[in-house]
Amino acid sequence: MAILGYQDNSGKQRVQFLRNHGIHVLIGLRMGDENWELATQDGLLRYKLKWHKFGRIESVLLLKLILDGDEYMKNTSVRWMMIAPVLLVVWVVGMIDKIGVSVIATNKSFLSEMHLETNHALVGSLVSALLFSYGIGFFIWGALVQRFGPKKSAISGLLLWAFSTMLAATAQSFEWLFISRIILGFAEACLWPVSHTLTARWFPLNERGRAKSIWANGTNLGPAISGFLVIAVINAFEWRGVFWFLTALALVICIPLLIFFIKDDPKQDKRVSQNEIDLILSEQLHVEENEKNRSGKKGSLLLVIIANSACQLGFFGFATWFPSYLAITKHFSQKSMSSYMLLAYGLSLITMIVLGRIIDKTNRKAVWNIWAYIGAGLLLLLAGQSSSAVAAALCVALAICLIGGVTTLVSQGLLHSITPTPQMGRNSGIMQGSSSTIAAFGPTIMGALLTLGRGQYGYAFAFLIVVFLIGAVSSMILKRQGY
Repeated sequence: MAILGYQDNSGKQRVQFLRNHGIHVLIGLRMGDENWELATQDGLLRYKLKWHKFGRIESVLLLKLILDGDEYMKNTSVRWMMIAPVLLVVWVVGMIDKIGVSVIATNKSFLSEMHLETNHALVGSLVSALLFSYGIGFFIWGALVQRFGPKKSAISGLLLWAFSTMLAATAQSFEWLFISRIILGFAEACLWPVSHTLTARWFPLNERGRAKSIWANGTNLGPAISGFLVIAVINAFEWRGVFWFLTALALVICIPLLIFFIKDDPKQDKRVSQNEIDLILSEQLHVEENEKNRSGKKGSLLLVIIANSACQLGFFGFATWFPSYLAITKHFSQKSMSSYMLLAYGLSLITMIVLGRIIDKTNRKAVWNIWAYIGAGLLLLLAGQSSSAVAAALCVALAICLIGGVTTLVSQGLLHSITPTPQMGRNSGIMQGSSSTIAAFGPTIMGALLTLGRGQYGYAFAFLIVVFLIGAVSSMILKRQGY
């Protein structure tokens, strides 16, 4: 849209109205015009304009604006081509780091060397230790991301987690392996506040569902390929080779991607056109709007934390024990185990992509959580009652799809619905920190219930069903609040 003049009572008001509605505006002014400096300060004159007389109709002079170059109107998609894909890669590596130990725990050499053959609770504690430090780390990383920016925070986190996987590769006892998992958990805690902050800064509200469905799918793609990948590395280099491989991925792949392709803010990136910047800024949640929207909606953040805690308990409970459920309890081969993991997390990946588009169009989120939690609970009931190993495995795989493909995305989407962009790093740290600290108990509790059930999963599944019921109830309240 082109507007001639920039006076307070005419052009300026029209410009403000159009920009508030996401319409790109060009201002027609000659060099030296009395409003030239004012328009420049408002960021409206970035390129030199030329004027040409075009004609007269009822004493109104029609002018044609000709731009020197097409930089302003150029359409770029740096947010889709750079930001989202880089976050996806980092998330995939991070999830293989987290879940890899669950696959390694099916390796007899590892279990023997670490004296874990019959101690399910200690195996579960490796994931619980990671999640405890993961949860504590969120509160710290949330503040660091707010203070130093997402890029520096992500690089620092990756350096620390590369150190942790090196420590795991050289561990001579369970105690050192346990310590390495604590360090890894704290290091990887940077990912949620970094990802949420970059998403809030680089994507308008009506694109964030799709954006999150890309990078958050790392939580599904990582586990989907971890079975085949980790087993292949173990066969080639023994179990310690897995941790050296993960160290190399962090240092050689992830850190260079962050250095060369990520900027904290689209305005800092020369590859981003003004068109793309205007689009990003056209729909942001600001503090004033958020306060107005929250009127009569008390405790929304607490309810989102509860819903997300149910998601995290289920996600890491499945991620820790699904490989052992298949390989040890149901007696599937390693190849079959990897295939079922690929099925479960592959379905989650597809579900998240489709759901991300639907949520962006409807902007209704909590209802998806309700049905996903109820569905996952029913599927676990069916798995526990089934006498067929294949049917039981398929039921658990579908339950994983509902938790990993639906509730993971929806919980993060709910956070964006209640949090203004400037507060995203802080609230993300609070939500993920609280949820992960609670979820840290999950794998150990399930391990203890497995021991109580003499290796059978009835008690462990009952625990998850109760957790999913709590998640469904909190989501029902959020739905009533309009989310």
